[in-house]
Amino acid sequence: MMKLKNSIFWLAAGISLLFDRLTKYWVVQNFVLKESWPLWPEVFHFTYVTNPGAAFSLFPGAGWLRWLSLAVSLGLIALAWFGPRFNRWEQTGYGLILAGALGNGIDRLWLVKW
Repeated sequence: MMKLKNSIFWLAAGISLLFDRLTKYWVVQNFVLKESWPLWPEVFHFTYVTNPGAAFSLFPGAGWLRWLSLAVSLGLIALAWFGPRFNRWEQTGYGLILAGALGNGIDRLWLVKW
């Protein structure tokens, strides 16, 4: 049996994407907008906010962001599949980036009005 190249990448991406989807679902089902729940007071809180743009609310409502998420996701998948074997930290980092890009892309495709 052949071992999957960059297996930590795929594992990190899968687990992180699952965690992304579950936590977003949990917040939407259990919070009202702007409600916050401290996991570690003064340090880390779950807060229900919306962001129709990119980081720091840049480009609000820009429809091209969904395509950017898709392009980044496909690029990272191709890099892990066809590129070199990465060390475990590179695999973990790229896997986390892929999960973030996929999570944002899913949100933009499902939640953005066409």
